[in-house]
Amino acid sequence: MDQLPDAFVTALQMSALDHMRMLEAVQPYIDTSISKTVNVPEDYPYEAFRNLYLEAWKAGLKGLATYRPNSVLGAVLSVSTPAIPAATVAADDPLVRPFGSRPVGDLEGVTSKLDYMTYEGHKTVYLTVNFMRVSGVLDGMPVEIERPIEFFMPAGQRSEGQQWITSTMRLLSMVARSGGSVAKALADMRNVVWDKGTVRYGTLARQDGTEVPRFHDSEVAAISYALQRILIKRGFLDTEGGQVPVAELAARLARRAGAAGEDAGQGAAVAATPVNPALGTGKPCPECGAHALHKVDGCAKCANCGYVGECG
Repeated sequence: MDQLPDAFVTALQMSALDHMRMLEAVQPYIDTSISKTVNVPEDYPYEAFRNLYLEAWKAGLKGLATYRPNSVLGAVLSVSTPAIPAATVAADDPLVRPFGSRPVGDLEGVTSKLDYMTYEGHKTVYLTVNFMRVSGVLDGMPVEIERPIEFFMPAGQRSEGQQWITSTMRLLSMVARSGGSVAKALADMRNVVWDKGTVRYGTLARQDGTEVPRFHDSEVAAISYALQRILIKRGFLDTEGGQVPVAELAARLARRAGAAGEDAGQGAAVAATPVNPALGTGKPCPECGAHALHKVDGCAKCANCGYVGECG
């Protein structure tokens, strides 16, 4: 409450004896019971406090309740106005600011060609991610970042998976525009599994510098991995697919002019990579995803990337 009611303020301004006199005036008109608390100031003299009960007895009151504020219980009523903290400006986080729809005008985007292998053979899909610059406030300072705002599959592609890919891109666009976590959405998609075998897309570098194919548990997982690579190269996600903080996003945007880097998501064409005959005959490798984990000299070793697991 910004202000106490006038009746409360008046009551607080009355003396303790006046409170008792008010009770004396009202009691004759009450036929059963009456309740009235006399609020006594904290510095009220003891003699005056004792006389309240004597005066109440002389007035023929049925009873008298008094309350004296203290540091433990506080006060029942108080006219002091509590200090109102200075208004703080809420941080306008550009990473989570929602947008109702795609903004009008041109957006800077990246279109990526995906070549991957499924149980049906080689497939090619084109995906586009559009970005926009968003201004905001961080720790009281203006900042500007770039964030993905639209995912889509360019028209003209006709395949069995077009319907679900288009649907997935629209859902990702909705997450991006609403200010939701794109990083988490893509990480969840990478956990999707189907029963048609692994999908080969991308590469994994061994410790000796050679590259081996990377395998995914479904076509959804492979496409989400490709989208992660796009956002990692753009600087929106870190190398593990996690969200980069706003401060770092602003710094990267400021220094990114003309920066070029190798697209980790594209790699070499999968059709040109020879397939190891041991692939697909073992357990899934936690490093590259290939079903190529076999027991070699008592240790679990991946025939694809060379990962060595438990021994014994």
